[in-house]
Amino acid sequence: MLKHIQFLPQTSLRNQLFSWLLVLLLPLIFISAIAGYYLANQYANLAYDKSLYRTALALADQVSLEAIGVQVNLPQVAKDLLEFDEEDDVFFRIQGPAGDLVASHTDLPLPKIYPKADKSLYYNTTLNGENLRVVVYALPISADFSPNSDTDNVYIMVGETLKKRALMANEIIFSMLLPQLLIVLLVSALLFFGIRRGLKPLDKLKNDLSQRNSNDFSPVDNTKVPTELQPLLNAFNDLLARVSGTISKQQRFIADAAHQLKTPLAGLKTQAELALREKDASKAAHAINQINQASGNLSHVVNQLLSLTKAGPDGAAFLELKPLDLQQLAQKVTSDWVAIALQKNIDLGFASEVKTALIQSNEVLLRELMNNLIDNAIRYTSTGGNITVGIRRDSMKLVFYVQDNGMGISVENQPLIFERFYRVLGTQQEGCGLGLTIVQEIAERHKATVSVVSEGEDKGTLFLVTFPEQK
Repeated sequence: MLKHIQFLPQTSLRNQLFSWLLVLLLPLIFISAIAGYYLANQYANLAYDKSLYRTALALADQVSLEAIGVQVNLPQVAKDLLEFDEEDDVFFRIQGPAGDLVASHTDLPLPKIYPKADKSLYYNTTLNGENLRVVVYALPISADFSPNSDTDNVYIMVGETLKKRALMANEIIFSMLLPQLLIVLLVSALLFFGIRRGLKPLDKLKNDLSQRNSNDFSPVDNTKVPTELQPLLNAFNDLLARVSGTISKQQRFIADAAHQLKTPLAGLKTQAELALREKDASKAAHAINQINQASGNLSHVVNQLLSLTKAGPDGAAFLELKPLDLQQLAQKVTSDWVAIALQKNIDLGFASEVKTALIQSNEVLLRELMNNLIDNAIRYTSTGGNITVGIRRDSMKLVFYVQDNGMGISVENQPLIFERFYRVLGTQQEGCGLGLTIVQEIAERHKATVSVVSEGEDKGTLFLVTFPEQK
């Protein structure tokens, strides 16, 4: 039930704390009110029970033993005084040892059990539709009067209605509840100002962050904040560091991309100007051919940049992963590159240790990964070389690999080959240095890992893409 109780809008942490503390305070107030009710009734009954008992003792003083039996010397004035009460009706009954009625309101109900000699007990009953509280006192009679003195008693019963008791209980309850309500109001005020004071570090932190420059990614000082806020600020500082690193990479990427695009664009402009100036048709045709090659290189760079954008976290967020047979896709992609491999007299083959290799993947991205690895192998394998594309199983994991006997990669260059726009010097191969970066990005989108094995220059290269175990 408590989860449905809302005193204030729950969009504020201050309001949530205040509301829940008040909610936790309500059961205490409720329990206190119930306890006060029972205690008030108990004390009211105790006080008026003693008054009834004293009245019974006063009547007992008027009982005398005479030759004719038990007598009550109670004048009418004393009887009227005994029965007089502004709020309640008072009744009494005196019963002899043999059950004979000595003096009585004859309609006062009798108890179910009687007390022993010189003892009393209380019982509740009703008379004329009203609740009564009655005391019974057992007055022992002398042994000279009756041989059965151990069991012969005169029973004096005095009863009254409960109006005074109810009034007294209500007065006690109200006198208890009023201070409690004042305490609740005081505690609420203390909670409100206490929570407000305790959350001041959050307000200061909010003001500091709102005034911070948008380019400032320095860590937030967490030495002067409460202990509870330090894990949050540590996580926030870690996020700032990662965002700063991402922005630095993006800025470096933009700078590198601009540089990569600048060269072919400048070449296009130069060759176009030469073609316009040339009057010799053969020289103009040569310039146009150079423009065609430069535009092809520029198109390749732009396509690689687009592929890298798709493979990145933002671009891949909306690409759906579906069950795909890795073996079939790899075989199909390999066959698409056979004609290009034959132009360099390269033996391009496919090998698979498994018949089916189902994984959760995106076909467009995975095809791009395979194309880049095979293209990379063809570029850096000499004429007459061998390239093998295959699928194998390593324990419970599937591995796509591309192995060539080309120029290889030196040990010092291997950690750098996945960086954007990085190209190994001295290869004399055209490219923009984005292919392996795209491969790594796509692998990360599939929770796969990319590794390279090469013993050095002219020792060939093996690229491995290891996919996680499929459930």
